[in-house]
Amino acid sequence: TGLPIFTHTPHESCPSCAMEQMDVIEGVGVDLSHVVIGHMATIKPEHDPLGTHRVVAERGAFVGLDTLGHEMGRSDIPAADKVRMVQDLLDAGLEDHILLSSDMGNVRQFKRFYGHGWASVLMQFVPKLRFAGVPEETIRKILVDNPRRFLAFVPV
Repeated sequence: TGLPIFTHTPHESCPSCAMEQMDVIEGVGVDLSHVVIGHMATIKPEHDPLGTHRVVAERGAFVGLDTLGHEMGRSDIPAADKVRMVQDLLDAGLEDHILLSSDMGNVRQFKRFYGHGWASVLMQFVPKLRFAGVPEETIRKILVDNPRRFLAFVPV
């Protein structure tokens, strides 16, 4: 179809799942430049997140850091570690392959039910990036330019 694809890997820190997904998707002829490999922020430090992120980006896909603003029950990666993941990707020159999201998936995450709400990436995570010294032009690239490139497609 030519439509962008956003995948869903387990929340249990599964680096091999990202590779398997890219192999399958690429194997049917999909251009990985319109693919986000999701839940890449749930890779635990002992499983080398940057190593996985590098491979995803080098193969042309986006690294979906998409559990921002809330902690996952089965893969509690602190926000500071997720900021470090972004910084590591930036230091590796891979800013063109970062996409951020909250992974809002159930009502418990709504503010009404004492969750972090729809704006958690912008209201909670982006200020942490600024505090860590990420330049505004880089934040804009991550929040505006990268999603624009990911979503741009020509139907087949």
